[in-house]
Amino acid sequence: MFTQAYSPEQSAFGKLENGRDVLILYVKEFSKEVQAVNQAALSEYTYHWFATEHKDAYVLQVTWENELHVAIRFNAQHFSLIGQLLQPKDIILTTTPISELMEKAQKSDYDFLEFNDVLTFSSLTFTVPDSEHLS
Repeated sequence: MFTQAYSPEQSAFGKLENGRDVLILYVKEFSKEVQAVNQAALSEYTYHWFATEHKDAYVLQVTWENELHVAIRFNAQHFSLIGQLLQPKDIILTTTPISELMEKAQKSDYDFLEFNDVLTFSSLTFTVPDSEHLS
């Protein structure tokens, strides 16, 4: 099965208001999917990890109840991000560059980021894909 996956262009770590650790990923290609999920008010999703055909990257695929999905590709340069996901982590997927969000916060003298179109995922954990996905 072929899945179009996109790599994050920017990433950051932070804390949510409730104190939970969060990984923020900027992937510009998901604008339509983010809008579709938010407009449909979808909240039920499943996720799984799999290795690419050449086993040189991992992909996180998230699917909602209406079969809409996103696939985020973590190449070798992103493996430190995956390392952060060995413990359950919340993820914010944004289609606005994190650098723009930081600039806006600095100009407004905020100690937080203001997001517009995002998807949030609670307690995602990286699991090594089983051998059937690796062959």
